[in-house]
Amino acid sequence: MVWLITNNLDFETAKEVNLNERCPFLEFSSFVHPVVKAEFLKENSYCPIKSKILEEVTRKEWLNLPLRRSRRIIKSHLPFSLLPLNLLDAGCKVIYIARNPKDVILSYYHLNKLFRTQGYNGDLIKYWNYFKRNLQPWTPYWDHIQEGWERRSNPNLLFLFYEDAIKDYKVTIRQVASFLGKTLTDEQVDALSEHLKIDNFKNNQSVNNHLLKELGVIRDVEHGFVRQGKTGSWKMHFNEELNEEIDEWIRENQKKTDLKFPE
Repeated sequence: MVWLITNNLDFETAKEVNLNERCPFLEFSSFVHPVVKAEFLKENSYCPIKSKILEEVTRKEWLNLPLRRSRRIIKSHLPFSLLPLNLLDAGCKVIYIARNPKDVILSYYHLNKLFRTQGYNGDLIKYWNYFKRNLQPWTPYWDHIQEGWERRSNPNLLFLFYEDAIKDYKVTIRQVASFLGKTLTDEQVDALSEHLKIDNFKNNQSVNNHLLKELGVIRDVEHGFVRQGKTGSWKMHFNEELNEEIDEWIRENQKKTDLKFPE
């Protein structure tokens, strides 16, 4: 969405150029252990082109960013405390997406199972035990989200709830466009809203990490990188005991914040 809004809805380029090239994932290379990378390179050694692409997708993006001359759009799961301290004061625009912790737990669980860089082979219960003890990348969850919430009044920060964002794509598109200083016609909003539908995402090779699957970085599983794109999926995966334990964890942590998630 952000790349298209800032690039005049250039759907053709968005289709041809991989999303990770247009919007680099800042810390991805941090998860590629040298031993794992060597394994990937060995598996792809029969094809020089694949080996070259593998080197490109595992490069340290923070070193490559200064070479980019056009407006830079960067993805990151890092909290503000691990980003440049002057990020918002330097003129950068930040869109922070907060999501219900139950859906975050399930989403991260599937991500860790999907990406071979993570090396996770356990079940959901075991993953939750890592998550609640802050032994999962991008945790502690509550500290992370509070850092964004405390900065929500900064004019260079747009704080969005995932639940609100997917409820009405058109409202979200206009909100993001306004934040980025862009004006879209009704027709453009309609076109972008259609483009963002989950089924289109699943079939769009420039955003569904098809390339990483070809390289063997992610596993070839049925649900793939783009899964359901909806809220409440945890209800189909959490048993009663797990749900009660997470509810208690949420109640205890929400005593420390005035942040409330959409119903």
